[in-house]
Amino acid sequence: MAAEITKPSPLGRWEKALTRSYWWILFGGILVSSILREPLGFWPSIALTIAVLAAFTLVVARLATSEREARLLRDVERGLIECAIRYPKALPGSLSSRWEQGLAEVNNGTIKFQPLGSPTGHVREFSELTSHGLLDLPPKKPAELKRSWKIAAIGTDKGDLEVATAEAGLTLLADHTDLNAGPK
Repeated sequence: MAAEITKPSPLGRWEKALTRSYWWILFGGILVSSILREPLGFWPSIALTIAVLAAFTLVVARLATSEREARLLRDVERGLIECAIRYPKALPGSLSSRWEQGLAEVNNGTIKFQPLGSPTGHVREFSELTSHGLLDLPPKKPAELKRSWKIAAIGTDKGDLEVATAEAGLTLLADHTDLNAGPK
């Protein structure tokens, strides 16, 4: 039987609105601009439309961000973290040496990792977790790593593994390993 991980919490309504908003914002902008063009003129109607749409997008983005943070904290309480992994001892330039984003379920001293974009895909399982501490971020941060993420070096039954995740994820990993607080 193939390993499976717990399904993450569903996206909230503001998160869905933000990800689906691009087309209706474009349509709404064109519509509002065409309505305001007659009384205001071309350039003032374009400027006012852009200002209103930018303000609306900013409000929706803030609501979606707070909703996303709450969803991710709920997932951490259930043992799920959003992360990226890589194998530090892989050949440089190989696919294994690159960061791979996905979801990980941390439970009973094991990590089950499912890559992003493969909801029914292959789940990799790592056990016998031992901590090698936190690592410094590379001088040029890879695009796969989010801004607030930190990197933890972990030894597993399948070799060394680097896991990049947010603070809440590091706390969960520390509970299942003996993760040190300082960079290596």
